[in-house]
Amino acid sequence: MKRLSIIAAAFLLFTTAVNAYNPPANGESIYEISSARMLSTASSITGGAIFNGNVSSSTVNPALPFDEQRVSLNAGFTMLFSTNPANSKSVGTAMQIGALIPTKWTVFSLYMNGTFVPFEEMNFNDSVNFKFGVSKQITEKISLGLGLNTGFLWGAGKDWSLSGNIGLLCTQGDLGFIKDFRYGLTVTNLGKNYGKTTATGMNPMNAVSEYPTICTVKAGVAGLFVQTSAVSLGFSLDVGTPLFQDFMIDAGLECSIKDIVFISVAERFKLMEYANGYNDFIPAIGIGVKFNFGFKGNDMMNKNGWSESEISTTAAYKQMFNSVNAISTEMDLKLGMEDNTPPVITLWFGDEGDD
Repeated sequence: MKRLSIIAAAFLLFTTAVNAYNPPANGESIYEISSARMLSTASSITGGAIFNGNVSSSTVNPALPFDEQRVSLNAGFTMLFSTNPANSKSVGTAMQIGALIPTKWTVFSLYMNGTFVPFEEMNFNDSVNFKFGVSKQITEKISLGLGLNTGFLWGAGKDWSLSGNIGLLCTQGDLGFIKDFRYGLTVTNLGKNYGKTTATGMNPMNAVSEYPTICTVKAGVAGLFVQTSAVSLGFSLDVGTPLFQDFMIDAGLECSIKDIVFISVAERFKLMEYANGYNDFIPAIGIGVKFNFGFKGNDMMNKNGWSESEISTTAAYKQMFNSVNAISTEMDLKLGMEDNTPPVITLWFGDEGDD
């Protein structure tokens, strides 16, 4: 009888928590919606099918930029369109800037985004958000990241946020026929998030809950099916839950041609959004290009070893759900070229006749 009472109490607590869970549709993605890379890889916590630990990736797992050798600058812009005639505005925007700063001991990430999404069916309000992160490779295969979120929200009410993130990434190497196998774990939004708002949640009959949700836990894997000098093809898969009140699956496929052109498709499924009629079964599509360029006539660039650098650009389309579509673009500028040549150490013992 005692055991039955405990089970009934636990079930009642869980049911109450699920009923209270009511963020705006796509509210869990408020930090990533400004990134074409995140939209087209379903915000993979393992760096995507083909690994990319850029500034945007640090928003979902602060451990991902662990091996960045170069100062990296990032900018992104997303435009959202709503076809819902009930909206007074049919266009929303999200934008971001960020940087990765590697040091001898660790890699720092700095990120700022603004979201201005006024739709009745997807009301983020207006907000400016900041993220600060640090990532460190602690063993040959394991990297750890810590992050801090803060921001301000206005529009339908005013609020602020202050929370932390923990991320882990393991680079396993080859696992059977899968190349570059990786797995990761994140626990995010540990603190105060946005909640003092009169905006509409995904269920308009209930009060909106905090978003993004405190203690969102995700686990993910990624790897390559094919890896040659001409073509690489891989997958990523994450599962997660925001405080055990919802269930999310993020899946993606990505192909690279000559490590220059990148094509990705991705899909995200959220159980509670689906239950509330926010259906989205059209995968996000992304196309990226990476190329090198030079600053040969610039003394400052030459002095810092940045005379030759790298640019990556990504464009993406995603249907958020039936009435809202997003078009996004993003650029990464990595100053200098990556050094993949290990140092050569020569031992000299001198001539036999030397003292």
